[in-house]
Amino acid sequence: MVRFDYRDNMKGALTFLMFILLAHPSMGEETSERDSLLQRVDEIKAMVDEKYWNSFYDVQYSMPIYYHDEGAFIMHLEQNGRNAEARIDCSSPEITFKTIPSVTTIEQWLAMLLHECFHGFQYQHKDFWASFVNAIPENFSAKDSLVALKRYEWYNSLLSEEHELLRKAFSASSRKEAAQLLTSLFAIRKSRLGLVKERLGLDIIRYYPLVETLEGSARYIEYCVSKELGVTDCEYMYNLNGNSYYYASGFILMLLLDRHGISYKDKLFSEYNTLEELVTSYYLDCLIGK
Repeated sequence: MVRFDYRDNMKGALTFLMFILLAHPSMGEETSERDSLLQRVDEIKAMVDEKYWNSFYDVQYSMPIYYHDEGAFIMHLEQNGRNAEARIDCSSPEITFKTIPSVTTIEQWLAMLLHECFHGFQYQHKDFWASFVNAIPENFSAKDSLVALKRYEWYNSLLSEEHELLRKAFSASSRKEAAQLLTSLFAIRKSRLGLVKERLGLDIIRYYPLVETLEGSARYIEYCVSKELGVTDCEYMYNLNGNSYYYASGFILMLLLDRHGISYKDKLFSEYNTLEELVTSYYLDCLIGK
């Protein structure tokens, strides 16, 4: 496993790679490829900062990448007593192509990696991350539990109503119409999450909007990078019917705000921790035009 601390420790990372190269000449080609990919990630982060999300390239929001050849890649925390090391585990493109068959190009691989890098950006916003961690119910996994909830007809029915309102809001021709639809959407969501607590004893009222924001905004960055790199297969990102429906809803909410020319990225993760809070507390007035 090779660790990359890009941007804030690039010199150290490259020095370490040179040491590996001198000690193991046979690794030269592989090391050169990794060095090239590291440089490309750095360039893409700078582009995203300039065009899509100001401050993404700031040193204070960087995170080490561990490049290895085992499994896929993910942003995770490694617990050590009371301290946690946040890092990105990044598999090689070749390994990723084998473990995730839908990923077939370097450009898709880079877009996925930037998705994980944005989780690192989120993690460095300590108030946001603390809110997210503290809202996670005990023995709860979003991947397993939020998908499992869809087996309840009442849950699926309310979720479908929300998603239909979101589709209509996204297609709305005016800010006022979008605002009215979003108001109805969040009222139905309040009922859905309230029923989860009442019927199942599972309180995800605070957690759901946070994980929607966490994954939806990371998908937004993945989408922006995909567009820039010429990746055309992005339809899955909009899929509200799949298991990653909370990724898609957060992503579409952000595209909706973009579409109506609403500035929000300087407030998310700082003044507001969730897209729902941001929209209901501030941007409904912007959408209506008050």
